[in-house]
Amino acid sequence: MTEVKSGPALQKARSSSLVAVMRRDASKARDYAERHRVARWYADADALIADPEVDAVYVATPPVSHEALTCKALAAGKPVLVEKPMATSVAACDRMIAAARSAGQPLTVAYYRRALPRFEKLRGLIGDGAIGTPRAVAITHLTPRGTIPGVGWKVDPATGGGGIFVDVQCHTIDWLQSVFGPASKVAGLTARQAGDYAAEDFVGFTGLFGAIAVSAMCAYAVAESREDVTIHGETGSLTMSFFKETPITLRAAGRVETFDVADPPHVHQPLVERVVQHLLRGGPNPCSGEDARLTNQVLAAIYGEGS
Repeated sequence: MTEVKSGPALQKARSSSLVAVMRRDASKARDYAERHRVARWYADADALIADPEVDAVYVATPPVSHEALTCKALAAGKPVLVEKPMATSVAACDRMIAAARSAGQPLTVAYYRRALPRFEKLRGLIGDGAIGTPRAVAITHLTPRGTIPGVGWKVDPATGGGGIFVDVQCHTIDWLQSVFGPASKVAGLTARQAGDYAAEDFVGFTGLFGAIAVSAMCAYAVAESREDVTIHGETGSLTMSFFKETPITLRAAGRVETFDVADPPHVHQPLVERVVQHLLRGGPNPCSGEDARLTNQVLAAIYGEGS
């Protein structure tokens, strides 16, 4: 995450610099700082938060620790950009939002697809009527059995709040809500079919996002490998992978058209640019705590959980 996606983005975004990093393993913290030319490193989060040259804090730890670290930084008077999902429960999201309000500090969640050019092009095609009035969205995510993330906590519900679905498809849920509106009437089904790890390996759900019907099938112990999202409208459809750099395919009026929009080298950078504009110049918050809480609400409904 921080090696390629976000760390260099924090360094390269206009009016932003990465001045300190923290990791519990001091040798790894030092190594990261030396390789990325970061001035200071810490093995203690409190020390980094207390650093007077740190104006804002980026929390890129597993979800189970998001709440505690975010609230500490906010209480110290520092804005926070926290990784997704925002927390492991809706109640934790509520406490983080309350902490931001109490401290009078901005809180942003790193749903970076909201700012990626490829996704902005997809949003624009929908808004321009390329498929007429949108009616339905189909989400498909299939991976062969044994395709397990290299980081073990991503299939440990106690640490990540769920399995592969929570880790990646929270992005899809957030983006769809940002385009079509908050979800309602969400019903889900989860199953632990192969039993290779503690988390579920099948998730399906249906719901209304605004007025758009959304359905998903996500199976992580099958033969096929496939991932795409198709938005169906009255006059056509748009298809794109959300987790691989693929062209957008438009099917309408008997024709097929593709749009190639490259992802930047550091995919967090467009979001970081917006965060900087929000903090320094009063621009809109690209994904507030209240925005991100909506995704946790959907996850809770899919998993049949309370807050």
